[in-house]
Amino acid sequence: GLSAARVETIGDFVRQYLQELAGLRERTREEYRFIFEAHVLASKFALVPLAELDDGHVKRLIRELELKQLPHGRQLQASTINKILARIRTMVNVAFDRGLISREKGNPVLFVKNLKKPPRRVEPFTPDELLRIFAVSEGQQRAFYITLAFTGLRPSEALGLCWDRHLDFERELILIRQQLVDGEVSENLKTERSLRDVRMFRPVKIALASLALQNRLRSEFVFCNRFGKPLTEAWQGDAPWRQTVARAGVPYRVLYNLRHSYTTLMLMAGKPIQWIAHQLGHVGVKKIDEVYGRWSNTPEEEKLDLERFFAAMTALPRAAQSRPNLPKFCPSEKAKLLEESENPDFTGTYGAVGAPAGNRTRT
Repeated sequence: GLSAARVETIGDFVRQYLQELAGLRERTREEYRFIFEAHVLASKFALVPLAELDDGHVKRLIRELELKQLPHGRQLQASTINKILARIRTMVNVAFDRGLISREKGNPVLFVKNLKKPPRRVEPFTPDELLRIFAVSEGQQRAFYITLAFTGLRPSEALGLCWDRHLDFERELILIRQQLVDGEVSENLKTERSLRDVRMFRPVKIALASLALQNRLRSEFVFCNRFGKPLTEAWQGDAPWRQTVARAGVPYRVLYNLRHSYTTLMLMAGKPIQWIAHQLGHVGVKKIDEVYGRWSNTPEEEKLDLERFFAAMTALPRAAQSRPNLPKFCPSEKAKLLEESENPDFTGTYGAVGAPAGNRTRT
C-alpha cells in the first residue's frame, strides 16, 4: 500500500500508481504509461500536493490540454482529452479511497465533466468504391478486404481467425473468440459483446473457401504470410492497403473504414438495426443511431440490393484488374434506371467494364 508520508504530490502518486497496475494487457499498460508521462507528469498538475487536490486543479489541466500544441500545429481532440481524463479519474479514485486526498471537499473528479465531442462523421466506402477495391486486388488481399467489408470484423479480429476453430462453413458462421494484437493472439476482446458469431455471407464464404487452397496447409491462421505466420494489422493497414485504394482510384480512408462500410451497407439493405449491432459486437443500438443515423432512412430507390451486389462481386475476374477496366455498380435496379434517365450517356451496368476512373454512384 501507499502511505501519505511517501506521497506528497500528484506526480509522486502517479509514479507509484503505474507500478501497481495489474490485470491489464501489456499494450494497455503501455497506453496508460504513455498518457500519464506525456500529459500528466509533464504538466504543472503533477506538482500539486495530493492532499490539496480539488476539481479546479483538474479543470485547469483540461484547459492546458485543450491549448496544447502538437507537432504540425495540431491540437488534442476532445475524445483524446476525455480518454486522458478517464485515466486521471481512475487514479484519483484510488487515492481518494486510500484517504490521501482531503475528504472534506469530496472526491474532486466527481465535479469534472467530459468535454463535449463534435458529432462523429464517418465516410464509408460506397458499394461502387468497394467493388473497385475488390477488382484491383486478388488472392489473399481480396479475401481479406471482402471479409472485413461483409462481416464488420475489426481488423484485429479477422487477423486472429483460425481455420479449424473459427470458421463454420456448414452453418455459415464466423466465431469471434480471439484477436491478434501486436502479432500476438489474445482472448481479451474489446468488449464482452465482442465474443459473438457473425453471419458468413456468400461472397465471404466463396473468398475464404478459395483462400483455404492457398493457406490452410501452411498455417492455422486464415490470413498468413508465406512463412505461415499471421499477418499484422500495422502492415496490412499501411502499404498494401494504400496501394490498393490508389489503384482503385478511390479517395483514401483507413482500413478500419471497411467496418464502417459494413454497417452502412447493412442499413442500406434494410437489415434490422439490433441484428447489425449484434454482428458488430456493440452493447446496444445507440452508437449505430448516433454515428450512422443518416443511412437508416435510405430512400427506396437507393436501397441496396445485396443479392445484386453479391452477384457483381462473384462476377469479378480472379486476377486484379487495371484502372480502365474497373466495374461500376448501382445499388438497385431502380437506382440504375434513375441514373440512366438523368444521364443519357450512361452505358454501364453492374459488373460492366469501361466506367471512367473515379465515377462513383450516389448512395
